[in-house]
Amino acid sequence: MKKVLLLLCLIPVLSQAQQVQWVAKVIKSSSDLGGKQYSSRRVVGRPDAFPQGGDSPNAWAPKNANDGHDFIEVEFAQAQSVKQIAIFENLNSGCLVKVMAGTGDGKYKEVFRNKINLTNWKAKSQEFTRGYYFNRKRRKVVEAPQVNVNPGIEYAVLDEPLQNIKALRVVFNFTKTAGDKQIDAIGISDSEQPILPQINTSKSLENLAQPEVLYTSKTSINADFVTPSKLYVNIADEEDRTKIYSFDLANGVLSNLTALPASINKNPNYNYLATIIGGKYVVGGAPFKKATSETGYQIFSENNGEFNLEKPVQVIAYSSLDDASNLSANADGSIIVMAVESDISQGGMDLYFAKVKEDGSYSLLQNLGKAVNSANDEYSPFLSKDGKALFFASNGFSSHGYDDLYFTQRLDDTWKNWSEPINLGPKINSAASETSMVYDDENEYLYFTTYKDDAYQLCRVKLPKSLLQVN
Repeated sequence: MKKVLLLLCLIPVLSQAQQVQWVAKVIKSSSDLGGKQYSSRRVVGRPDAFPQGGDSPNAWAPKNANDGHDFIEVEFAQAQSVKQIAIFENLNSGCLVKVMAGTGDGKYKEVFRNKINLTNWKAKSQEFTRGYYFNRKRRKVVEAPQVNVNPGIEYAVLDEPLQNIKALRVVFNFTKTAGDKQIDAIGISDSEQPILPQINTSKSLENLAQPEVLYTSKTSINADFVTPSKLYVNIADEEDRTKIYSFDLANGVLSNLTALPASINKNPNYNYLATIIGGKYVVGGAPFKKATSETGYQIFSENNGEFNLEKPVQVIAYSSLDDASNLSANADGSIIVMAVESDISQGGMDLYFAKVKEDGSYSLLQNLGKAVNSANDEYSPFLSKDGKALFFASNGFSSHGYDDLYFTQRLDDTWKNWSEPINLGPKINSAASETSMVYDDENEYLYFTTYKDDAYQLCRVKLPKSLLQVN
């Protein structure tokens, strides 16, 4: 008799010995919500919504979860021996009916039928607190109400391995459990060893020292930029208006938190220091002007502690669906990276790059590509001085919480080829949300912000450059 198991899994596993493949192509499905988010194509690749579970635009959502039977046909890159099929259901699991397998010629044979009442296998429904955002300009994190999402992995373990399997037709009855349904990924293996989700990180990152908490605030605080002598942050007041502040930084010790003068904190509601290029301060927070090249970022010069507005940062044909955006740059400002939500985004906010022109404005924004940008949000970019490493926050990849911090390396000079994002590990990322960061290249410190214990925390951890290499 074939066996089925349902595992509620919220814990990552580091390594697997068996041969595992994930879906390489979706042939067809009964329905989806269309567009880039929640489409059946989101089943392609490794799990994105696990181990955290819950609603994700990176998963397939059928058009109507209460219609009854839905199916998806998928193909793998290579034919292989199959002993186990794993279905990753990130929202209200327990709906698998049957699995049919084929060699890729369009013909399928039933290899598994679920005859077991899955409620006998299913662990008690888990409730957990999900982080979510409001006021996207600051990415402020608050606690959401308890949400019952019942993520799970259904395993069809076969009595005998099937040979030369390249395609599957998976059938669901989405009325078997209440609520909306989503499928994150489908995997096959030549072993009975359960296929479990993995967070793409490294042992070295897992073994970092515990971060030190430098500053706590009841209102939001974000790390903006760091120099050898200053750490710049933006802090909100009780009415949620933010200003740019600086800490003095000497011998690794922060002191003397001071608000920058009104001559640079000019925007009435929101100010943040995006970067400093050649002594010029690039400040965000002004509304961008539609049908122009203005982005909402402005360049200031400094003279004896006061600041003078010089000009706006202009990007050809700049467009955003939201006032919110983020900006970073390499050391000489020849390249900027922006987080913007636009009509050509993969989903929510995506990361784009632009090159400086002779007149000081920037060229058309170009998407960094699918390796970096998911169907969810990528934001808070921080580009290393040499432009080879990029840090960012995202809720679109396997993570420890709702939003984690990642880094990726540029693979060539096109700026469109990047390594698979690497999670900065459980010492930096937590079940809470980590939302902004800056990296001190000289002293090899990562400064970042999180929300824990009912307070916003500015933290720091030693992060050697040697750990930021991608093999």
